[in-house]
Amino acid sequence: MQTFNFKLASAALLLARLASARLPWVSTQVYSPDTVNGTSDVLFTSSADGLDGPKVRTVNTTSYDWWYFDAVSEDQQFNVVFTFFAAPATGLGIPLDGAPDNAILMASICMSYPEQEISFVGEVPATEAKVVSVGNGASGSWEGTGMGFLGTSDLSNYVVYIDSASLGVQGFMSLQSLAPANYPCGPAEANQTMTIMPGVGWANAVPDAMAQVDLDVNGTSVKFTGLRYHDSKISSLPSQLVCCLYAAKKSPLSENWGVTPFNKNVGSWYWGHGRLGPYSIVWYDALSPNDTESVSGYVARDGKIVGAICSATTVRPTGANSTYPPTIGGDPPRGLRIEVDLGSHGTMVVNATSTFNVESVFGIYYRRTGTLTGGIQGQPLLAGTALWEEFALLPPA
Repeated sequence: MQTFNFKLASAALLLARLASARLPWVSTQVYSPDTVNGTSDVLFTSSADGLDGPKVRTVNTTSYDWWYFDAVSEDQQFNVVFTFFAAPATGLGIPLDGAPDNAILMASICMSYPEQEISFVGEVPATEAKVVSVGNGASGSWEGTGMGFLGTSDLSNYVVYIDSASLGVQGFMSLQSLAPANYPCGPAEANQTMTIMPGVGWANAVPDAMAQVDLDVNGTSVKFTGLRYHDSKISSLPSQLVCCLYAAKKSPLSENWGVTPFNKNVGSWYWGHGRLGPYSIVWYDALSPNDTESVSGYVARDGKIVGAICSATTVRPTGANSTYPPTIGGDPPRGLRIEVDLGSHGTMVVNATSTFNVESVFGIYYRRTGTLTGGIQGQPLLAGTALWEEFALLPPA
């Protein structure tokens, strides 16, 4: 396919630029397809480099690490999520389709088309995964899946690629960062905590970006531009949740990780990201199974962080189905109200209203796209677009 070959050449050029740059720090992590015995070597405090690099050096039966990328079209009708897992079923708390409990490597893609929900879901187990960290960026290849990602050392650009005959999907999703990276409580600097809630780590490599998606899905062309996010996390989920993760937590690009099973640390959570006028925002509000609340709020404007805090942030459901906290089997709320106290910059108050329900899994996970309205209190109202998710792992009262 000519388009794919052209994009492949572009990705090769990006990789060549990475290789030729003068870089302060390089590290390579190779994951075998199975869990290891013993304790995991896990990072929860940041260093000067390696923001998007692996945080779990050895993955045992209770730990996990994953990289998440998403893109949403400006009209909210198209949504694509890529997730790359180094996580066993016992760490996620949910089995991965077609894989034994001790298998840890999986790459997934989820897409929604106009007027449809969960239009395409594809998951492929990998035989090996290699993640090369350069500066703060990372590039990863999940062998045998045809999927991977390429990132620059300064986190300014990422390309996620897929060439999967088994799924019938080829193409790329690229992102150009619009907002600085951050950790749960502050900017991307050394000695920051990376713990977003007890037992769960999070690094937000690309809180907001301009995305370009160019995919061929079994002969159907999927192309759009829009807003994008990437993060990573440490910790545990169900098979269809493989596609869900990621989203959250989601900004266009992020990473999550943990040393104890995800469902042992998380009772509920709301996470999302969006663009509101000139502002890029990311929110997170979660409860542990014993009702301990953890929050994180991020606001940037014109490429500069206005606030990156793990306090003074509240996210609550609004409209229909707005019971709080959410419990297993409940329907998702119509919207969310997000408040972030930015100190001398004022308080950001935003209402998110759902337009499309992109993903629903077992009554415990929902991902939605929709509109944003709000802004800094006392200033003119702004409008925008967002993607958010909800986990409901608490039993009904």
